[in-house]
Amino acid sequence: MSPWIETSQTPLSRGPILLLGPDSKIQRILVQELHSLPATTMTALDFEDATRRLAEASHPPSVLLLPEKEIIPDEFEEQLSALRIRTRSPSLVPIAFGRSPDAERRQALREAGLRLALFGRFGRHALRFQVNRALSRWATRKPRGEIRAPKEWRTRSFSSGRIKAVRCYSLSSGGAYFVTPRPWVVGSDVSLELPIGRKRLLVQGRILYTNAAGAGDSRTLPRGMAITFRPLGDRVQKAIRADVHRTQASLEV
Repeated sequence: MSPWIETSQTPLSRGPILLLGPDSKIQRILVQELHSLPATTMTALDFEDATRRLAEASHPPSVLLLPEKEIIPDEFEEQLSALRIRTRSPSLVPIAFGRSPDAERRQALREAGLRLALFGRFGRHALRFQVNRALSRWATRKPRGEIRAPKEWRTRSFSSGRIKAVRCYSLSSGGAYFVTPRPWVVGSDVSLELPIGRKRLLVQGRILYTNAAGAGDSRTLPRGMAITFRPLGDRVQKAIRADVHRTQASLEV
């Protein structure tokens, strides 16, 4: 597999996403998924290999993805600092992926400076969600307000007597973002099915904005629509918050 995987579309960031670790099935899948975001990807065996490959790069790396099992906590902070200096990327944010570690291992990883993760099984929405977090100015800060989490749900939306199949990209107790090639019109009242637990919760909302992916900052989101929920009952709100918090446990070290 070539170390450089370029995208012909406008990428999420100017610099490549750096993927560390030995060649494996999950590495190859990640390269394919990152390319579809779209993003330019560079693979390297380890920190030393990455520094050598990036020496002549026109842009410094924007995000670092690496297997959790390959991280040596006592060495990681120094390795990351050296990579940031040598690649001229002082704000490079790492994301660890792999099996969910135990509490002791998590603590060691946090002390080494890791904050973002993709633990356990995850899909394209979670990958995009975490890459966007790593690219943001607030990547290492605790989120304020209602916590959001990525979802992969296929569900339905209803408006003006019509039904539209959609896929949930992210969810909070205040609203959600749904992927669809043909969003409802901004300002439309909609009903949504949320497959939480054993039941499908039906909630009411309104379209805040829509996104035709590919223009300016809108490329960080897939084509779709943002929805704000109408006031929710306590039971529904608690169910959504509990679901979001469960998902967040796999996204943070």
